[in-house]
Amino acid sequence: MDFVQQLRIFVAVADNGSFARAAAALRMARPSVTNAVSALEASIGARLLQRTTRRSSLTAEGELFYERAT
Repeated sequence: MDFVQQLRIFVAVADNGSFARAAAALRMARPSVTNAVSALEASIGARLLQRTTRRSSLTAEGELFYERAT
């Protein structure tokens, strides 16, 4: 998956507040969304999302990255 697609998926997760809702909005499998965000985080070397069992929220780095991505 290319970097631009990973950015789009990250923005969808941030906008929807969860991986499951982002996957539904993007019509993708949830594991694909999770893997894309994990790969993006690994490539830039920063944690962008704080994950819980029900919700995802942006970290401080994630907020800055989200502003630039949008």
